Formats: sequence, C-alpha cells, structure tokens
Amino acid sequence: MFTSNPLKGYTKRMKNSFFFILGLIIILGSIFLFLQRALEENQTKNIRINDVEIEVEVADTATTREFGLSNRETLLDGKGMLFVFDNPSRYGIWMKDMNFSIDIAWIDEELQVIGIEKEVTPETFPQIFYPKSTIKYVLELPAGTLDKYHIDIGGIVSWKE
Repeated sequence: MFTSNPLKGYTKRMKNSFFFILGLIIILGSIFLFLQRALEENQTKNIRINDVEIEVEVADTATTREFGLSNRETLLDGKGMLFVFDNPSRYGIWMKDMNFSIDIAWIDEELQVIGIEKEVTPETFPQIFYPKSTIKYVLELPAGTLDKYHIDIGGIVSWKE
C-alpha cells in the first residue's frame, strides 16, 4: 500500500518558514531605516547666547518638532533642543509626554530672544505656551538654565553654519 508523499508536509513547512523569514527581514529592515533616518534628522549644533555655548539637537522637520523632547528621562546641563520652523509664526509648545521641566526661549528671525518661559513642568499639559509675537526658533533647555546663565529677552543667538 502506498501512503501520501512524506515530502509534502516538509515542503509546506519550508514554504511557511520562508515567508516568515522574509516578513521578518522586511520588518527589521524597515525599523532599521526608520531609526537611521530619525538619528540623521536630529543633527546637533553648537549655539551661543551671550557668552554661553549650548549643544542642541536640531528639530527641523515636522516629525522631529512633533516629538521634541517627549518620552526622554532628562536633558543634561549644557544641552538643549532647537526647533527650527520654515516660516515665522506664533508656534505653540506643550509638555505632552514630558518627564522633566524645561525653560523655553522664543527666538525671532533676527536670532534675538523675544520671550521666555521658565520652569515649565510636565503637569502643565495640555496647556500650550505661545510667544507674544512671531518667532522662527524655539530653544528648550533644562529647567533653571535661563537663570543660571542669565539668558533673558534681548539675548542674541549665534552659530556657525
């Protein structure tokens, strides 16, 4: 008596394994490309305000601006995030998914600090903070930085391109 082909089950398992591995490769490749792009988008730059040098991550895309400093545990002294917008406007900042307090400096097209918010806490969410006039940049710093380095309205920001 002849039984069914013993290779039939083996072939089916091999085919399923192939598609599983192929799917896994595609998913892992997509994650790798996404993370690589995200890391490239968050470029760093050294800026100066008055006599203070600060290393900032540059958030200059819709995605990097949207996520900002959300879900991070802390921001070290001497570091910050510089939001760069395409056109001057009154852009709002909120504390969605933030884990620590920050200082905010609103900076206009001429690179002058035109407004500040100190010690903004995560508990202020969903409140949105707006500058009094149009800005092109927002600088987020660890809470207390503005006072520590005497950064105030009228301060001039500079950096090398």
